[in-house]
Amino acid sequence: MTTFENVSLPHPPFYTIPNISNLRDCALYPSGLQTTNPPGEVRSGILFRSADVSKLSSSGWQSLKDLGITHIFDLRSKPEIDKSQSSAPSPMAWVTDMEKEGICRTWTPVFEESDYSPERLAERFLKYMDDTPHGFVEAYTDILRHAGPAFRTILRHLAGLRPPVDRGEQVLFLSNDPLASAPTEDSPFSGNKVAEGVLVHCTGGKDRTGVFYAVLFSFLGVGKDIIAGEYQLTETGLMHIREEQVKRLTGYPGYKRFLLSMVNGKKASSEHFAEVLRSRQEGKEAADAEDEIEVPEEALEKGRQAALRMLGARKESMLGALEVLEREWGGAEGYLKKECGLEDEELKGLKRGLVVRS
Repeated sequence: MTTFENVSLPHPPFYTIPNISNLRDCALYPSGLQTTNPPGEVRSGILFRSADVSKLSSSGWQSLKDLGITHIFDLRSKPEIDKSQSSAPSPMAWVTDMEKEGICRTWTPVFEESDYSPERLAERFLKYMDDTPHGFVEAYTDILRHAGPAFRTILRHLAGLRPPVDRGEQVLFLSNDPLASAPTEDSPFSGNKVAEGVLVHCTGGKDRTGVFYAVLFSFLGVGKDIIAGEYQLTETGLMHIREEQVKRLTGYPGYKRFLLSMVNGKKASSEHFAEVLRSRQEGKEAADAEDEIEVPEEALEKGRQAALRMLGARKESMLGALEVLEREWGGAEGYLKKECGLEDEELKGLKRGLVVRS
């Protein structure tokens, strides 16, 4: 099993902190996130993304604070949160550790609890397992159609951030203290330099989080290829846990029966996969595990590749989602106005606070 102690991720943009995966500052993308409207670049130290944060220790929360992160936005639904805490000795104790560090959390789920029924989950999983980007594009379109209220909460917070202040070649941050001296490099987020970092996450920091940042960066005028490239970094961010997750999924007896039915000529259906998920939720898998389910090696490999696709983050998937954004909403600004209900002044606030103008 891969541990966080032996994980090596490129820094920047990634930060390696035990018990949190895929943590990165989006603006530190290797080639930068250049913007065209207005011309400049996305401001660093503000827009972070990651997978689930609930396994962080108290020292992990201190590390997030040291990065300048002051606010967490959780896009997960209640069933996901409950499941992530099912084996914890003190469920939700992580919230106490977080609050001790002065970090705020806003729960803003993209999907309703009913959207996590076995039937709805099965529909999404089959899309993610498609051997073409089309399935992901459909799934991301579904996120776009449901996420307006959740995204609005985050965007309104971002629209209220203090703008960067240019002084020569340095970009400093406004201080709450009018008598404060200039910030120093050795204490980037203590004392004078105001920390306003925001961490947006879901379970993997891939799909819902990825769509959120795609919409935001598109609105700021970041190029589509760059947006898709930043999204694809999740492949790297989750690499150390991907094989373990694939092994767990493909090892479920219900999943093996699902693959076996495909071998026998049945077409993959959400109803069939829903039965797999329902068995897991009802605890039937333990009893089924005693059954010897023989699946041909070819089918097992096909199932493994499908699971890898489900956990992947291919550029083509995000490029397809951006095409949908353009086609159905006329672009990011149309989406932010129609689905998120943002006003013109709030849109100006996003550009004012998130772009360092060139």
